[in-house]
Amino acid sequence: MDSVRSLRQTVGDPSTLSNITEVVTRHIALDWRVDFDKKQLRGTATLTLAVLQPCSEIVLDARQLLVENVLVNGVEAEWTMGEESEAFGRPIKVVAAGCVPDTTVSVRVAYSTSPDASALAWLDKQQTDSKEQPYLFSQCQAIHARSLLPCQDTPGVRATYSAKVTCPSTVVALMSALMQGDPVTEGGVTVAHFSQPVPISSYLLAIVCGKIEKRDISPTVAVWSEAPTVDKAAFDFSDTERFVQTGESLVGKYVWGRYDVVCLPGSFPYGGMENPCLTFVTPSLLTGDKSLADVVAHEVSHSWTGNLVGPLTWEDFYLNEGFTMFLERKILRRMYGEDTFQFSAVMGWNALKNSVELFGETHEYTVLRPMLSGVDPDDSFSVVPYEKGYSFISHLQSVVGDEAKFEAWLHAYIQAFAHQAITTADMLGHLFRHFSADGPGGAVDFSSVDFKAWIDGTGMPPVTPTFRSVLLDECTGLAEKWQVQSPEVSAADIEKWPSACVCHFLALVEEANPTAEQLTRMNELYKFNTSSNSEVLFRWLKLAIRSGWTGHEEVLRDFLARIGRMKFTRPLYRELGARDHDLAVSIFNENRAGYHNITAKMVAKDLKLA
Repeated sequence: MDSVRSLRQTVGDPSTLSNITEVVTRHIALDWRVDFDKKQLRGTATLTLAVLQPCSEIVLDARQLLVENVLVNGVEAEWTMGEESEAFGRPIKVVAAGCVPDTTVSVRVAYSTSPDASALAWLDKQQTDSKEQPYLFSQCQAIHARSLLPCQDTPGVRATYSAKVTCPSTVVALMSALMQGDPVTEGGVTVAHFSQPVPISSYLLAIVCGKIEKRDISPTVAVWSEAPTVDKAAFDFSDTERFVQTGESLVGKYVWGRYDVVCLPGSFPYGGMENPCLTFVTPSLLTGDKSLADVVAHEVSHSWTGNLVGPLTWEDFYLNEGFTMFLERKILRRMYGEDTFQFSAVMGWNALKNSVELFGETHEYTVLRPMLSGVDPDDSFSVVPYEKGYSFISHLQSVVGDEAKFEAWLHAYIQAFAHQAITTADMLGHLFRHFSADGPGGAVDFSSVDFKAWIDGTGMPPVTPTFRSVLLDECTGLAEKWQVQSPEVSAADIEKWPSACVCHFLALVEEANPTAEQLTRMNELYKFNTSSNSEVLFRWLKLAIRSGWTGHEEVLRDFLARIGRMKFTRPLYRELGARDHDLAVSIFNENRAGYHNITAKMVAKDLKLA
């Protein structure tokens, strides 16, 4: 941990207003009461902080928190709210005279969250699948934890936490931690206790409260969801234990104790969120054939890349997501074979091309390590850190030339930096030492790698990969058939294809600018409008909007009403907005109240409403 301390003394994080170079959080103790009527969490957060530099105040990130009082080492302390920042909130400044290095200080804040807290989604019972009880879930990434509790809201600070949660007895409370004993129910309320003994960043703190049920997959893996979806989720995510075991074979012991999955309501804004011990996933992954379970493989991979070893700031976000894509695809190839790996990689490359096209080749957000001073990290969120990061790491593997040797380095890298927040310089330094003449990997010449172009260059990566697969050739062949006036095609063309293959086919069709007549026939043959696979339906709807085909409109309305996942909603609203802005705004306004705060904010920006 000494290396982390030295970095924190010299490296700031533009996304936090807290004084992380002077004090750093080591433990957080939470005592929360869940109030569905007022849509608030009320209680206390007690932070134990280690003092790094002499200081007379402690500054904590906060956004819309209603603070009642503050205690420092058990004594009531003076505090003020700092200047409001639209992007970063309004910090709490606590007087704490006499803080000297190598001591600790306790800060207890009594407060309640705002009904509009950006980290929290409060759903009325009618917005749930079961329609029986209200529902609460959190989403703290990137910098929304500050609306959940006063904290040092930066990935560079890692702390253990404990929690006492009091909620109505009609719902179940879970957190990104291990439950301590059985919950106790009395007088209409249930009290549950949790402990997270592994230090985590603030964005990984999570809570869910709802009428949910549990299905055990193994002694240490379970799936939770509402009654109408729990069995479907348990089936589609039944390979989760194998994902964990395969990850362990690549990068070492799984340290988090349990790996549970909660399938949330459709308003969840992401495909998945890697909260330790309790991954959140979207119901848009449910297909009945496990074809979209790769998202769970991705979240499992975060147990090492991101959660165990992660970036010091959001500017190095690719150290989280790029490495996770790399590990995810390693797991998928070992479990499902080369075709699955190739399709995942090619779909990622295509998504990267689309993202770069959207931003523009020279946009700062196409840089692998963007400068985020004064920028809300949500604004820069895209597939760039995922797929450009993956391409960079994959290219380094190709330069090493021996996949087994590179996997040995990946394992050593994870173990060397476990429980730490690092920078690109840390990662590369370890890589170069490992593959030096005196290193365990032997000497490797990296002089051919243009590191500046990879890390600080805009646009697409400086090296274009090659993808090879028989199924890829089949996709290309069928897409080329559809470019002729009267193609010889049939419904059997895609019957045996995996969904990734169908998605790639639709991407190729989109590049050819098909006519509305072609899409009509395509839908008649392949029944895309009624696909139960959200990835296929999303790509079909995007293609239909762009091509001006009108046979999709009711399906589009239904899709946008059911699913709040930003991977789908934002591109569809952008496409529709470019063709019929008034219609896009109308549909958005119909659904806005049911979307998560983050989704609503980002779609509003996409439609130039904010």
